[in-house]
Amino acid sequence: MEPFRKTCGFDFYILCRKLKDEISNGRIEKIYCIKREEGYVIKFVIHKQDKKILLITNTAAFVYANTLVENPQMPSTYAMVLRKYLENKFISEVSQCNNDKILSVKTVNHIIYLEFFGSGNVVLCDNENKIIDALVKREWKGRAIKPGEIYKFPENMSDDKAKILRMFFGAYYPLVNDIEFEEGVKILENKEGEILEMFKNLIAGNLRRDYENEKIEKELKRMEFVAEQQLKRTEELGEEALAYIKTGDEIYQNFNLIEEILENAKNKRPDSRIKRIEGTNVVVEI
Repeated sequence: MEPFRKTCGFDFYILCRKLKDEISNGRIEKIYCIKREEGYVIKFVIHKQDKKILLITNTAAFVYANTLVENPQMPSTYAMVLRKYLENKFISEVSQCNNDKILSVKTVNHIIYLEFFGSGNVVLCDNENKIIDALVKREWKGRAIKPGEIYKFPENMSDDKAKILRMFFGAYYPLVNDIEFEEGVKILENKEGEILEMFKNLIAGNLRRDYENEKIEKELKRMEFVAEQQLKRTEELGEEALAYIKTGDEIYQNFNLIEEILENAKNKRPDSRIKRIEGTNVVVEI
């Protein structure tokens, strides 16, 4: 299977089954949210016998035994909202919604909807599906993702069973008119390992891209800092050069006078222009 092929509903059916095993009844200890220009990484630290890391990006989700991404120094506003409602809560249920690319993670009083279509989203609701907050707030005709609204699922493309099955089975069976849903699930379940590996690759690809972007960003900032320092030093040197040029011009214009004063100082002859002598330096007023 091509690791970055377009996902379908069945992939998320397999992913949901994996997440159920890994995080159901686990306690949410900490949440981190890292917003990116091209996506995001949300990290849930979950304790279920031992510590597990649930990483969610705009295209995938997976559970790891250890940290793959550094925690931000300051939590984002959305991370603080999620912590307020979900920290130290137990995960009661993980399910797939409408056989679609949407998973729900439930605690006693709250539901987190993970949307993996379009540019992705993470929506926090109460147990009556009223939206508390969302990572990305959006609004369409007949559907709004914003605080205070009731969370609605996207409308299915059609009520036609064949089209719904195509949406669920995706790339596996382009024509599924003659296949029963349960039969299709059984046929495809032997692809579980392949599908989970694809999700691992999607997460790894996102994190690798983020890491490379961070490296480039840090290098650009370093180069900007160096350029600023060089520009500042160039300006300082320009000012110093002008001062030396001015001093040189004054020495040239008063060369004979300066030579006469220095001769008087050398021979210790009285000269009212000489204010004091400091070692080899002669302080004068002209």
